[in-house]
Amino acid sequence: MISVERILQFTKIPSEAPLVIENYRPSLEWPSNGRIDLDNLHVQYTPTLPMVLRSITWAFPGEKKIGFVDITGSGKSTLIQALFLVVESSKGQILTNGVDISKMGLKDLRSRLSIISQDPTLFQGTMRTNLDPLGEHSDQEIEEVLNMCCLAKIVGQDKGLLNA
Repeated sequence: MISVERILQFTKIPSEAPLVIENYRPSLEWPSNGRIDLDNLHVQYTPTLPMVLRSITWAFPGEKKIGFVDITGSGKSTLIQALFLVVESSKGQILTNGVDISKMGLKDLRSRLSIISQDPTLFQGTMRTNLDPLGEHSDQEIEEVLNMCCLAKIVGQDKGLLNA
């Protein structure tokens, strides 16, 4: 009987937003420079819990690398989750290059943003699939990126390493 109760609990979990919202698709160039504006952003994980982020208004300039550094529990991870719509804002909005991300489909949003985690992660599979999980880039493009990251020599020492 407990398993039936658990299944019923799962049926009450709200669904994520649609992957694509046809009448609110960003341009192919979006986000052109990566500017992020937070306008009176409030976030809470559930309506019964307190706000985790309150009245956050901030502009992050485009074409810059931004790092979030603060004490544990200060809301860094929550802000990143809000940028990817893992959690939705209770009030306010997040604009990326002037586009309200809350109106956008999850695939359009998440496929165009990236994050570098504080903990390095390698997924099961080859080095190639970790670098290019959707298989969208040529060997030459991957090699160029490895050069930019000063990793080409390490990977190049063993020609099979990229596909290992």
